[in-house]
Amino acid sequence: MNTTQNDSPLANLVTDASRFGPAPSRGREVAVIVTTVVLMAAVLAIVQPTIVFTAIACALVVGNFAVRWALGTRKWGSR
Repeated sequence: MNTTQNDSPLANLVTDASRFGPAPSRGREVAVIVTTVVLMAAVLAIVQPTIVFTAIACALVVGNFAVRWALGTRKWGSR
């Protein structure tokens, strides 16, 4: 099998995280969620915004991933 630059795991992770919809598999979606949470925690620790902004940002991210997971569950279950 030929591999190209786009076949690297990091490129796949960035592609999956950039999608509006869920990743193609449950495992890849979990990887996106974990990576996003770690990056968000790092950014919030560096910037140190107010608690209200932090709560709103966390709620938006959790809501986004809840919708992605719900849509993905329908798609992942049909395979």
